Amino acid sequence: MTAVSALAGMAPLIAVVEIGRRLLAGDTDVWPIVVVALVALAVKQLGTFGAVVLTHFADIRVSFQVRRELLRKMRRLPLGWFTDRNSGTVKKTVEDDVAALHQLIAHSVVEVTAAAVPPVVAVVYLFVVDWRMALITLVPLVSGLVFYQRAMAGAGGKYPEFMEWLARLNGAAVEFVNGIGVVKAFGTPGVASRRFQDASRNFATFFLDWARQTTRASIIAEILLSPPSVLAVIAVAGGALTAAGHLPLVSLLAFLVFGTVTTAGFMTLMMSVHPLVTALGVARDIRTLLSAPELAVPDAPVVPDPAAPGPVVRIRGVRFAYGDTVALDGVDLELERGTVTALVGASGSGKSTLAKLLPRFDDPQEGSVELYGVDLRSIDPAELYRHVAFVFQEGALLRMSVRDNIRLGRPDAPDDAVRDAARRAQILDRLDRLPRGLDSVAGEDAELSGGEVQRVCVARAILADRPVLVLDEATASADPENEARIQDALSEVARDRTVLVIAHRLGTVRGADRIVVLDEGRVVEQGAHEDLLAAGGRYARLWEHDQRAHATEELETGR
Repeated sequence: MTAVSALAGMAPLIAVVEIGRRLLAGDTDVWPIVVVALVALAVKQLGTFGAVVLTHFADIRVSFQVRRELLRKMRRLPLGWFTDRNSGTVKKTVEDDVAALHQLIAHSVVEVTAAAVPPVVAVVYLFVVDWRMALITLVPLVSGLVFYQRAMAGAGGKYPEFMEWLARLNGAAVEFVNGIGVVKAFGTPGVASRRFQDASRNFATFFLDWARQTTRASIIAEILLSPPSVLAVIAVAGGALTAAGHLPLVSLLAFLVFGTVTTAGFMTLMMSVHPLVTALGVARDIRTLLSAPELAVPDAPVVPDPAAPGPVVRIRGVRFAYGDTVALDGVDLELERGTVTALVGASGSGKSTLAKLLPRFDDPQEGSVELYGVDLRSIDPAELYRHVAFVFQEGALLRMSVRDNIRLGRPDAPDDAVRDAARRAQILDRLDRLPRGLDSVAGEDAELSGGEVQRVCVARAILADRPVLVLDEATASADPENEARIQDALSEVARDRTVLVIAHRLGTVRGADRIVVLDEGRVVEQGAHEDLLAAGGRYARLWEHDQRAHATEELETGR
């Protein structure tokens, strides 16, 4: 449609030349030509409008489909993919990059077509009129393209670097904004924002250096391709040929009318290069994300049998590393039916990494994690989550009603079951006091403290009613009152289930059936609380430190 409308847009120019020809010949009957030109203009406008409407509808469909595919992809990516990237990079791909496709789909196609068709038609037309003058008319065009090629030399390597700098700048900005509270409280002016400032300064340096390399050639190219330059060449050369009798006056008129068309389209093309290349670059980034390796899904999934003999969970020789950093090395562990197993150890000992292997947020590089005797990699993820529930260290609520947040694991759960789960999680009274009760939306009128959010997450786990439960330091950041309430709620959700719990405060798991002590990714001790204290090993030292810290907290509270 754009090509047709561009051709129709040439008709008024042809009409001007034809009218001049008739008037010079003494023929004043030009109205039929004017009518044809007006009709052609109407066709051009309708074609352009129709093309833009079609491409914008296409952009809406493609953007929706790409975002949906990206979100589907992210659901299938291992958690390690996210830990290797900051939120700014992820946000750039899902939001900014998809938005950048708008230029490619909705505008670039029609703009490039509309810019390319008229020069081609004009050049062909002018060669038909007079090939010698046509060659002279192309001199500014060819010269401008030579200088433009010099300006763009090396751009193929610069554009990817440009996009990398944008990603770094985006990530530094998000990191700074997310930590603004800490910056205001503790940051020395200018120090806390140094990474963002350095990223901004380095990006500016890169961009200015690139601009300096291209400025002179770009300016010369724009001057040569500008309409005044083309008209000057045509007027001087065409005037000389006309005066010498080698070029009819009507033909000179044709060159004056069509000459600027030969370069005007190329100017538009050059203006479209940067957004077009940028859009193609982000399209490559999106394809890269969509091709990222996923957690393997078995072709013939095995359904685990809860009645199978042996431990509910068996971890065999597991090794896991984040790049060159080994988080787990040769871990063996069994979770017996209906027991509570606690993982303890210093920060960085591998507790959270081990716990995240059970809901299969990552796969071990070596060894296996089994549920009812079946390797997790042989179980369909949807089936796995019918058996395993988890409460994270930091509770998270989606931007939906509290009721829907609680029944994420059971979307069809009745309201009575939702309220019962909230009651057992020690949070129902607080939710009933919200402006719209359980219909209040998280992040809008459901303003809850961190401990209250954690209890909503516990209610979610209670309602899900999975036989295996993973608790990742659920009380680590709670105040004493919320910690007690969360502990009561966790005791409720852990009843008659197989539980793997990570505890920062050892006093919360002293009653566990088995305590497993991790140190530098290895199991160094395991047993009951009293037995481990009597052994006087690593656990005993952790317990001593924990008790001193607890005593200090009580002293501070008393003050």
